[in-house]
Amino acid sequence: MNRRNFLKNLTGFLAGIIGLNWLPFKRLPQAFASQKIFKQSLLAASNHQIKIGELFDGEELIYNIGFWLFKKAAIGKIGLKRKEDGGYIAVLQAETLGVIGWVTRYRKDVYIAHMEEAEGGKRFITSVFDKTVIIGDTTKRTTTYLDYKKRIIAWKKWKGDRLEEDKQEEIPPDNIYDDPLAAFYNFRFGTYGPIEEGREYRITTFPKKDVKTMYVRVVTKEEKDKRIHSDPDDVDYLADIIIDKELFGSQTGKIEAFFTKELIPMGGIVKDMIFFGDVTGTLVEMTSKAGFRRDSGL
Repeated sequence: MNRRNFLKNLTGFLAGIIGLNWLPFKRLPQAFASQKIFKQSLLAASNHQIKIGELFDGEELIYNIGFWLFKKAAIGKIGLKRKEDGGYIAVLQAETLGVIGWVTRYRKDVYIAHMEEAEGGKRFITSVFDKTVIIGDTTKRTTTYLDYKKRIIAWKKWKGDRLEEDKQEEIPPDNIYDDPLAAFYNFRFGTYGPIEEGREYRITTFPKKDVKTMYVRVVTKEEKDKRIHSDPDDVDYLADIIIDKELFGSQTGKIEAFFTKELIPMGGIVKDMIFFGDVTGTLVEMTSKAGFRRDSGL
């Protein structure tokens, strides 16, 4: 493989790592020692006393991404806030740093989901999902529109100012397509069912070739204890996730994600990355809806 193709794969890999908001993250031993506010909010949510937008409004998570000897090859931020019209906007931004930034021409990815509450505030439904990738002087953008009244999903792709693709297709009856950002919040809220050890979840996503679902399995405590060798009690839930392997440039599309009882993604591993092997990430800062904030001190 020549240098040009190698760099292309490297930039795609780093963007993919941040580009999926299910990205796993290594848990910090002393981070979030007290989460009483968030626990109370989740309890209220489980009792249907709070809506999904209320629970996550104002939340921001910041992560360092690393592989090999590079502990901070990229940084990513994901957050959600309420719009003036009553809807919600989730934004995920990621950019490479330092030497890796120079190699990848300081690639920057921005993912934006415009969402509405549905089913009485029990889930988010996406109306527009926008992805922009900037590499040096080159900008690529894809925008997906979902109209559930007309049952139409449409998408457009641009490279610079040139429109390269403009297509649409019918959304089958009773189907809801969740983008990765909507799925991130819906899963944590319990939209797809209670979070239980040993339970499986299949989440319908934007159709792409033969990929129609994201798969999540929360492993049993016994399996978690066998697979985590350092201190399994530091992880409340271990989830196996399978996504479109082309998204990460992975050979398998497999992810191990670590969650707290409050379903904050604190750590984990993207498995079998082409050229890079396993890749980890670290949650370094969080701001909650209640204004409660902790820093890792890193």
